[in-house]
Amino acid sequence: MLHAGTASQPPVKITQISYTGFGGLGSVAFSLVAADKSQEHSWQVAFIGDQELDASYPARCEQYSVEYAAFRTKPGRPYSAWIALARWLGKKRPEVVICHSSTSILACRWYSWLHRAKLIAVEHTPNQVKTRNEWAASRMCMLLADKVVVLTEEYRNELQMAYGRLFRTKKVLVIPNGIDTAVFYPKATHETGKKTRIRLGMAARFFFSKRQDLLIAVMERLAELHTQFYFELVLAGDGSEFESVKKQAEASPVASQVSFEGLLSENDIAPWLRELDIYVHATEGETLSTSLLQAMATGLPIIASDIPGVKNLLGSPEQYGICVRNEVETFTQAVFRLVNEPDLASVLGRSARERVVITYSSTVMLKRYLDIICSV
Repeated sequence: MLHAGTASQPPVKITQISYTGFGGLGSVAFSLVAADKSQEHSWQVAFIGDQELDASYPARCEQYSVEYAAFRTKPGRPYSAWIALARWLGKKRPEVVICHSSTSILACRWYSWLHRAKLIAVEHTPNQVKTRNEWAASRMCMLLADKVVVLTEEYRNELQMAYGRLFRTKKVLVIPNGIDTAVFYPKATHETGKKTRIRLGMAARFFFSKRQDLLIAVMERLAELHTQFYFELVLAGDGSEFESVKKQAEASPVASQVSFEGLLSENDIAPWLRELDIYVHATEGETLSTSLLQAMATGLPIIASDIPGVKNLLGSPEQYGICVRNEVETFTQAVFRLVNEPDLASVLGRSARERVVITYSSTVMLKRYLDIICSV
């Protein structure tokens, strides 16, 4: 990490703009703060969005001595919240604004223009599932931010193809998300011998692009095969599709084997992951999944959808996990393979943990952001 007071990077006052609801944006924002272990820089977080402020965020801000504010948008009328955010920034006067919420870019640009602050926009939403408004915000980020951070080379290439001449090559930089590997670590002790009770889990928003519904169907298929294994599926998260998925589970013949944890704070997710045997992640769209990184750091064997944003993390076949098509049978067979080959499961878990420590730690992420701040 760069040190305060050196010629390369003096202390900086940094404000991050994140989403009010629980999710990957908040996790990334707090990972950056936590990575500054010596508190060399001054941090603030503004949360803006159409949901109430997640209950865990004030406690996280207090934990890191971070000042924060929350701004609630109204459906179809975000302007008053944007104005309030710009005014708050004007009072706090950060030298750098890192905008994780692209739809708030206009408010951030207004502040940075008035006060000559550096503005870094971060693209988190998978291009495959962006709404029309999110594409418009993305274009505004390309035009208005000093630098645009994307999470993968694949994402950068997708933007370049979509924008053509509008794409600003020198402005767009790749910085993968990182997590605190001292918080997310493997279980200290392991079961000896082959287990017969297998706990599967997924932590993600219940959103149209996520496929918790597919995992329930996989559970039904596992039960149909009448093996010696007893499977449980635990789903953590909340969102617009929560009720429909819960109704599906309640009407299923495996209803007693499916449970819902609701929203878990980041402090709760780490021990929750350590109680799983296999992490399963069914999805139609990802950029760089925070929950997958957390599962990898925990040393779990992983089965996930074979899509961009997942393959870049899990690598070539059976390198750091198993990627499969979004089909009941392919997920089912992958589960059976891991429970029948515990040595393979262990190798995948260890390799995944090593990959995150080397490439996706929060300290590596912070250094890359500080390098960008120096260059603007």
